[in-house]
Amino acid sequence: MGGSILAVLSALSFAVNSILLRRAVLKISDASLGVMISIPIGVPFALFLLIFTGRLGSLADLSWQSVLFFAAAGISHYCLGRSFNYNSIQLVGSNITSILRRSSILVAVSLGLFLLNEPVGWKVVVGVLFIIFGITITGLNPKMFDKGARLFSDMPRKALFYGFGTGFFWGISPILIKLGILSGGPPMAGVLVSFLTATLVMALSLFHRQRREELWSMPGKAVLLFAGAGLLSSAANLARFFALSVAPASIVAPLVATAPVFVLILAFLFNRKLEVFSMNVIIGCVTTVMGGILLI
Repeated sequence: MGGSILAVLSALSFAVNSILLRRAVLKISDASLGVMISIPIGVPFALFLLIFTGRLGSLADLSWQSVLFFAAAGISHYCLGRSFNYNSIQLVGSNITSILRRSSILVAVSLGLFLLNEPVGWKVVVGVLFIIFGITITGLNPKMFDKGARLFSDMPRKALFYGFGTGFFWGISPILIKLGILSGGPPMAGVLVSFLTATLVMALSLFHRQRREELWSMPGKAVLLFAGAGLLSSAANLARFFALSVAPASIVAPLVATAPVFVLILAFLFNRKLEVFSMNVIIGCVTTVMGGILLI
């Protein structure tokens, strides 16, 4: 199977993951409970990746510094970022959340510039401007210029907190991963460390009695939807890896970055009554995707 096809399948899997999540989070009061189901599913996928590529022994090459960075990345991306993502989807849906969380690119670029001294070319500048424009136009509304109206005034403040919070934690994780690699840690071994750490942290929360009761009382359909979303997310990352192994990153990365467009299309087909499809959202989605592609 060609790298381009695998990359498109990766983007599509990420999109279907969002569609399932939208339905799952509406069946429970605390969306972050779903993280406790979806995160552990990533562990066997990461282990399979190491075994399949013959790099299981690379775990022995991890330094304590790289383990710390990879573990921190797992907590940031999976425990915090994914929890915030689920809560944002619960409040405003997949379409708007897929745009708000693109702020992760702004965070990653800023940290890469100031902490890692990464170069900034014209594509980075233009890409960042596109993303800022896309996020901003999403927050516009017909009452924008009325007395007292504000940007994003149509959205709950919690949604903005969770949406941009997702972007913040997902923007930090690539920097932590990069620091882990610079500390001598093999990337694929780092994936397993990240998932294992996130799983352990989420498991520790089960010592809280109320948390256990909430998890055990989740509707069966919600559990299945969260499990399906976790499988799709892991499969998407696996497809992205194999795509990169057979095709140039310059082809794979832009194709994977089109996931928000697939989210928009699939949400219209399957979650039409649950999502927002204003012109602002559509333009914001396309613009942020364009900005993300420019940054690749």
